[in-house]
Amino acid sequence: MNLDQLKSFKTTITARYSETDSMSYVHHSNYLKYFEIGRLAWFKNVGFSYKKLEEENIILPVIRTNITFRRPAFFEDELILETTLIKVPSYSIEFEYKIFKESELINEGYTKLVFLNKKTNKPIRCPKKIIDAIIN
Repeated sequence: MNLDQLKSFKTTITARYSETDSMSYVHHSNYLKYFEIGRLAWFKNVGFSYKKLEEENIILPVIRTNITFRRPAFFEDELILETTLIKVPSYSIEFEYKIFKESELINEGYTKLVFLNKKTNKPIRCPKKIIDAIIN
């Protein structure tokens, strides 16, 4: 499969006052929350609910992350978050994130999550139905 065939999804986020620090910047810790918002929206866009996956005893803890800050975001900024699957998942799933303010790229990030059986805490393969939804 080509990387250009993998799915991306865009989400709009409005920076809330509670997410800013004393310098009026969106605090750096909130970008991981934005990435989570992007992942949840990405999964929903391909037809899956995190909640339903958890009900099926599948959990996805984050095991690696990386963030590059280019420019700050401020209270009430309208941000566009683009979440892109990097490759077809196996035991893990990897996403790249780009956050834009207007058309300017202000933040980039990455997360790697592992598929675990909620009852045993052991790694499992990505469910076939998710792979099918991604490649079709």
